[in-house]
Formats: sequence, C-alpha cells, structure tokens
Amino acid sequence: MNHSFNVEIAKQFGVNSAIILNHLFFWIEKNKANNTHYYDGNYWTRNTEKAFTEIFPYLTKKQIRYALEKLIKEGVVVTGNYNQKKYDRTLWYAIKPNVFNILQNCQMQVTKLSNASDKIVTPIPDIT
Repeated sequence: MNHSFNVEIAKQFGVNSAIILNHLFFWIEKNKANNTHYYDGNYWTRNTEKAFTEIFPYLTKKQIRYALEKLIKEGVVVTGNYNQKKYDRTLWYAIKPNVFNILQNCQMQVTKLSNASDKIVTPIPDIT
C-alpha cells in the first residue's frame, strides 16, 4: 500500500498528521462519491484505533493518537458518533471545508479582483 501526504499540511501539522489526513480525505471522498455517511452537513469516515495501527504499521498507537488529536485541536478534523449501537464508541471523522480546498489543490483565499468589484452586474445589451 502506498501512503502519501500534502507537503503544505505536513509543514503545518507534521508528516504523521498529513499522512493520516490524506487517508481520511480518501475515504471521505469515496463516501461522498457513493453518497453515504452524510450527517450534519458533512461526509464522514470512521475508524478504530486498532484499524489505524493496521493501516499505518510504521506508526505507534501513541503517534496516531497524537496526530489525530493535533488535527482535531487545530480545527482541521471534527469527530462525531453516528454509530447505530449505543455501546459502539468508534469515532467518525470529517474534514473542515477549508482544508478540503488545500487537499484538492484549490485556491485557499480569494485574490483581489481585477475590477475591484464583487457585485453582480447586468451585461451590456446586444443591440445589433
């Protein structure tokens, strides 16, 4: 299995967090494409701590926990519990929309407009 990460995310949050975030992004995008696991305005993916250690055998439980906690603390990832059984404490993860922009290689901020106006205007009528 190949694992990769976004360099900008790694610079800001560390390589381990960037790798895990990329993994979450993959599964959330897959759920979005399949229109599944949509709750409270977000697409979600879920995983147990044990599953993360199997997916990332080169990271310890402590490294995974720290990387996830860092992403949550920084507001990059949010957690929820959408399990059908009350005793199931498997965490669900969603990525904040502004981070999706980075992961999809989109523009993060709107640049200054060339005409300095963001108002909707009517076009010049065609009178030919």
